[in-house]
Amino acid sequence: MSFTSACCNTLPVKGNYTPTGSTVTTETIKYYIVGDKNSDRGIVLLYDIFGYHSNFFEVADLLSKTGLRVIIPDLLGEKYLTMADIGRPEVFVEFKNNQGTWEANKDKIVQSVQLLKSEGAKNIGVLGYCWSAKLAILALGDASIGFKSAAMLHPSLLVTEDFANAKGPILLLPTKDEGDFSEGFNLVKKGPFGEDSYEERFDEMFHGFCGARGDFSDATTAKYVNRAVNLISNFFNKTLA
Repeated sequence: MSFTSACCNTLPVKGNYTPTGSTVTTETIKYYIVGDKNSDRGIVLLYDIFGYHSNFFEVADLLSKTGLRVIIPDLLGEKYLTMADIGRPEVFVEFKNNQGTWEANKDKIVQSVQLLKSEGAKNIGVLGYCWSAKLAILALGDASIGFKSAAMLHPSLLVTEDFANAKGPILLLPTKDEGDFSEGFNLVKKGPFGEDSYEERFDEMFHGFCGARGDFSDATTAKYVNRAVNLISNFFNKTLA
């Protein structure tokens, strides 16, 4: 279980998007939130290893326009990776074993769910990118958290057992840089959540295209970002109905 080579060697881009939501800081958590406060459908969006990048705010804002209330907890704080870490596999190993672990991030994920529920959200899903796709599927496997479904974009670190433990439908969107998840995904398809689970490979795209590594101003990238966002929106609006 390791990061893909592309994850360790692909630089993030400089984003210039202006978010439409609000950033809130409390004693225990900082988060970005956007969308209709009266929505009964909420999403916890977990960013990638580069932390609060404007591309995640843009995706959250797009999803919010489809009736979803979206929260992005600041899981990493100042412990996110930077351009200086690219090409240094030892840094990625350290990240995976420290600030990137499930144990280090579970509390903020749970707090995010509680915040959405306090506003009235009844059904909540989780969206993970790269490393946080691992957190997303682990969270879906923990019934006490209460996620109804999970979507994963260009995922890293997944193993077959993660799929076997999933307690809800899954949307899986890998790129050309990720491996074959058929063994694990087929376990989900054969189970009680198979009918609502879906995989679509973005083999024309690279790892991180819909996150901090994607140039959303590029027409080709934007085309596939819009495709991914539409799939995610449709998936959550169906599985959280």
